[in-house]
Amino acid sequence: MHPKPRHRVLDVILQINPLVLATGRTKYQVVFQEFSQKFAQRLWLPVYGALQIRIMQTLSLKRAAAVAAHPSSLKLNKRLARISILILSFTLSVALFAWTKQHDRHAQRSWLSGLLHRAKYGGERETPFYPHDTTTSFSPVSFPADQIENLSTKDMCASFPHYLIREHIQPVLKMGHGENRDMINAQLNSVSACFHPDELLIFSDLPETLPNGHQAVDILHNLPQRYRMINDTPEAQPEPDFAAYEAMHDLFRAGNLTAENNPTMKNKRTGWRLDKYKFLAQVERAWTERKNKDWYFFYESDTFVSWDNVFRFLSTLDPNKALYMGSPSPGRRDPKTDEETWFANGGPGYVLSRGAMRVLFEKRPSSRETGVWTEEPFLLKYINVVRTDPCGDAILGWVLWLVGIRLSGFFPSFNTYALHSLPYTQRLWCQSFLTMHKLSPKEMVRLWRWEYGNRKLGRPLMYADLFESFFLPEIEEADSRNNWDNTNWDRLARGSDVYVDSVEECREACEKKTSCLQYHWNGKQARKCVLMPFLTLGRAKDPETVVKKEGGEERFVYTSGWIKPRIKSWAKEHPCAIPDWLSPSTERHY
Repeated sequence: MHPKPRHRVLDVILQINPLVLATGRTKYQVVFQEFSQKFAQRLWLPVYGALQIRIMQTLSLKRAAAVAAHPSSLKLNKRLARISILILSFTLSVALFAWTKQHDRHAQRSWLSGLLHRAKYGGERETPFYPHDTTTSFSPVSFPADQIENLSTKDMCASFPHYLIREHIQPVLKMGHGENRDMINAQLNSVSACFHPDELLIFSDLPETLPNGHQAVDILHNLPQRYRMINDTPEAQPEPDFAAYEAMHDLFRAGNLTAENNPTMKNKRTGWRLDKYKFLAQVERAWTERKNKDWYFFYESDTFVSWDNVFRFLSTLDPNKALYMGSPSPGRRDPKTDEETWFANGGPGYVLSRGAMRVLFEKRPSSRETGVWTEEPFLLKYINVVRTDPCGDAILGWVLWLVGIRLSGFFPSFNTYALHSLPYTQRLWCQSFLTMHKLSPKEMVRLWRWEYGNRKLGRPLMYADLFESFFLPEIEEADSRNNWDNTNWDRLARGSDVYVDSVEECREACEKKTSCLQYHWNGKQARKCVLMPFLTLGRAKDPETVVKKEGGEERFVYTSGWIKPRIKSWAKEHPCAIPDWLSPSTERHY
């Protein structure tokens, strides 16, 4: 196909005005008209704005017939139009530059950033970001950072916006009695610390009283009896997944349950197998107990949640739409359509809107004459899905797919990484973080307190803020660390391997490769040097001896280093003037 012809006048515009040039090869008239209208309104240039729109309209091909009868005037009109547009483009560009220098760009993003994002990423397709002004709901916005360690949890929680929980958002924490108690306590004394007992739903596999007056509900207790059997035949055997559950409850009722004899603690896989039965049950129970909330936010004991960022994020969305949001993981293939499906990874948390809950629970058909339900109850309707899939988050994602609700992927806002393993790149930089997964108890409490001392009124906290506070200070002391592993694999910024005889040679290899920001050396025996174009802090790791598949042993040591001048230059070259609110995509994933 031949490219679509363009007006000569517009070619001149594209040459002189870089903003228009960035919008791509089509739809430039629409973008430029939008720019003129908004710019004129904000900068008190109604005459120039109206003139520009009028000029663009006169260039329409539809008017070609009208001027055909006067060819001599057509040439003059084109010349006048070109001159007018050149002058106007230059004037608007200079005014825009001066204006953005004198005003807070965060306060202007509701209209300006939308245009800039369209210009940057092209007007032909949906941009990966969408513009939105947000503000915090916390009061005060934050506490002095140098005093945050001395504040009590009660003092910090006094700023929490409880009205959002009472009226709009239902937090749901899933846990297991056999989980690490330090992790559960860290969760309840940080991320979940500010919820009143009647605000937070906690679903587990054993009823118990938890810190701060919270009550855990045994979500498995009332599962239909058919769940306790491996199938529905008369000769069906008991489901072995529930053997440990029953044994735990026998010990609990007798008053003899301890950490040492708890079958779900002695074998972690036992607790994991039970976990899959909680997902559908907790979603149904949350809707039944707290019906018609705008949003239902599900998370786990090792999930860090930035509630301020979550509140901002949800404020940009319509809860009456059937939305299912989280970090995408590939699910089963639909045999009817041959489509690949996606589900939200349970660890980083996920969100269901009121609209999605209504589709799940308020569309059940009944007999017109008798009013009797003509469809099985929710949990029985999907019992075979539960029996045949080992992962609860995948089960939920498939059930939502079956009722027509597709996952809206919001990685890296819902993040599968822990704080120490974040791979800082452009896709983990100016974006807000909503959650992180697999934090240690110490990391969770530290990050929660940091957030209360660093919140902003006009923008969410971003990955670049974490970089400034948690990454840069750690590498200031030394260029490298022994017994330290900073390797992590970002799917879109993979490292490369070379083989050298010393850590000094590894560093030299990194310095020679312009994209390399940090390196890792595995010792003299392995000789592997990993060159990385992303930034990860990592954590301590002792040397180890590994048995090789082909026989023999190999000794690994872990030495990590960072090219600090290059790192600081990279960060300086990537300022975050405007936070990037991500548009949903399953192409963006862990």
